[in-house]
Amino acid sequence: MRSSTWKNSLAALAALALIPASVTAHTVKGTHTGSVTALTNYSSGTFHGAVDIGAGGRCNYWGAETGVVGSVYWAVTIRTTGVVCNGNGSGNQNEARHAWASGWTFRQWHFIKTADSRSRTCDRCQVGNIGGTGNSTGPHAHLQQDKLGTKDTSWYKGYVSVGTAVTRAKTIGVLD
Repeated sequence: MRSSTWKNSLAALAALALIPASVTAHTVKGTHTGSVTALTNYSSGTFHGAVDIGAGGRCNYWGAETGVVGSVYWAVTIRTTGVVCNGNGSGNQNEARHAWASGWTFRQWHFIKTADSRSRTCDRCQVGNIGGTGNSTGPHAHLQQDKLGTKDTSWYKGYVSVGTAVTRAKTIGVLD
């Protein structure tokens, strides 16, 4: 191999080493059967910055699953243990969250505590039953990605709109 060809080959390999590995995208699926009731803004126009999936009034219905597909560690925080269907005050929502290495956090709120409400690594596991804990007007799942107080709304744009019917198989969005 000629010296200049060898040098060019080594330079090309070195350049490849500087390209960062791509971040694995994670698909977010429906947490239960229902419909999208709120997205970036509430119907009042107030900023919301998350996806709410209503449960059609069904409270304590079996099976609020984590929305993110792929094995991730879910830190579950239980702030109330009763069957709460229509809110018990801001800051009292039960939460399942995953913190990404990038600093972003994906959160799922409002479920009711069950024996499945525990911290663990899982792929689409149940975290509780459909509920309305925290600042809530009814049973639903609240799915939000944020970092240092800033909510990311790009992950669900183009996937769902208010009124979209949701099943556990429906793609709600993609986290990059």
